[in-house]
Amino acid sequence: MSAPDYQLRLQADGDGVASDTAVFGVRVHLIVLAVGLALLLGVYHETVISLVKIWNRSDTFAHGFLVAPISCWLIWRERRELRDVPVAPSLLGVFAGLLAGFAWLLGELASADSVSQFALVGMVIALVWAVMGTRFARAIAFPLGFLFFLVPFGEFLFPSMMDWTAHFVVAGLRLFGVPVFAEGRMLVIPSGQWSIVEGCSGVRYLIASVVVGSLYAYLTYRSLRRRLVFVALSVGLPVLANWIRAWGIVMLGHFSGNRIATGVDHVVYGWVFFAVVMVTLFWIGTRWREDDKPMIAPRETGGLPESPAGTNRRTFALPVVALLAVLAWKPAFGVLDAQGRHGDVEFPALQPHGAWRPVSGAQLPTWSPHYSGMRGELRAAWQAGDVPVGLYVAYYRDQAPGAELVNSENRVLKSKDPQWSMTSYGERDTLVGDRRAPLGSIEMAGSGGRLMVWYGYWIGGRWTNNDYVAKLYLVASRLSGAGDDSAAVMVYAPYPADEHGKAEAALEGFLREMGPAVDDMLATAMGR
Repeated sequence: MSAPDYQLRLQADGDGVASDTAVFGVRVHLIVLAVGLALLLGVYHETVISLVKIWNRSDTFAHGFLVAPISCWLIWRERRELRDVPVAPSLLGVFAGLLAGFAWLLGELASADSVSQFALVGMVIALVWAVMGTRFARAIAFPLGFLFFLVPFGEFLFPSMMDWTAHFVVAGLRLFGVPVFAEGRMLVIPSGQWSIVEGCSGVRYLIASVVVGSLYAYLTYRSLRRRLVFVALSVGLPVLANWIRAWGIVMLGHFSGNRIATGVDHVVYGWVFFAVVMVTLFWIGTRWREDDKPMIAPRETGGLPESPAGTNRRTFALPVVALLAVLAWKPAFGVLDAQGRHGDVEFPALQPHGAWRPVSGAQLPTWSPHYSGMRGELRAAWQAGDVPVGLYVAYYRDQAPGAELVNSENRVLKSKDPQWSMTSYGERDTLVGDRRAPLGSIEMAGSGGRLMVWYGYWIGGRWTNNDYVAKLYLVASRLSGAGDDSAAVMVYAPYPADEHGKAEAALEGFLREMGPAVDDMLATAMGR
């Protein structure tokens, strides 16, 4: 950069005017930064509020309240070292702000809160970078990066980590000679039945461990290698510890006749065990601590700039450009958000095809997916042979946080459902009319028997069962001006334990013959 750099350190060089001018320049940067951050958080206050709401309602992400204060404290404790770091506006920071702002726009178009929230943090970092400069941003890289822990992230790990926990528990029980029958995440042993639910996944332990472990590594070590090794241990150890914890709870319950680790003590035992594991990790980590090196390496400053000419112009120009770069995306989203249809949804009549005819829903077990926030809902029952098929459609329009198609709360089967338990899940590629569509599959068992559910997302005539692909389809639809109309479509059929194939054949037949009619119904509701 051709602009002069300002150093926070006062130098006793006999030139009081130069020193005072440099300090004044730094203060101008800080004032501009404070005003810019206030404007940024004010304009994007909806995204800020969405963060706070999640911290407030979820114990898993309650640490979000502490992240920003910790980050500020980390910067403050290094204030003396930061006095030697030059300060100057950065064009690279402006470009970073443009990218972060565009990411926020994509997140809003996709109704992906986590993308918008990560992008907002990115805009904050980019603004600091643009106003204070590359060298200053590099000096406080960890405190700035630590801000990303503000974003509630990691719930997508629940299914995989629940499966891993179930596999480990089953293997551990069999290793110790305890007979176990496993069906999905349900385990049956001689002393009773256990179910691997979200609390058993270890996601909460993992998130807490990564946040605390990253902070500990930064404060304890100076070399990048040691920090990365400790963070890696903070990721791997809680996963392994959670598997042992879950297995230990089942073993305690089994050998105590279900008197231990089956009630509140189940939760207490889990957190105590986790605390012991983390304390042990930190204790071991202290053996290689590096207190003898400074957090920020001293720099050769070369004295204050000889002349502050052009200071005010440069100090204000780039930060203003940076602020415009991050604020311009809010009105851009308003323009795109106004396109497409709005308001309530009206479903046209679904026309029969082939041998399929509407029947009473009483022929199907009582079941409902855990979806909310939809603008329209359709439930119907059809039959063309021995097995009835249920159709469920949740239609979304004017999507917003808490009222969008794809989010962590919308599920085919909710955790700890009082009536149904999942026995298996997977994916399948099946015909919807004359074209292939990727669908998800869940089989469940309950008091009403067994149920096979196939499900997928319909977005602008395109089908998918992948959350991320669905978000991309939604962004493409909104950028094309078609709006955000989307739907979750599910077909389901009951079956006895020994007649799995009949339910599968009924669902395949319904989608093959009635699929085009469902497609036309959704397209008409969309206005195409």
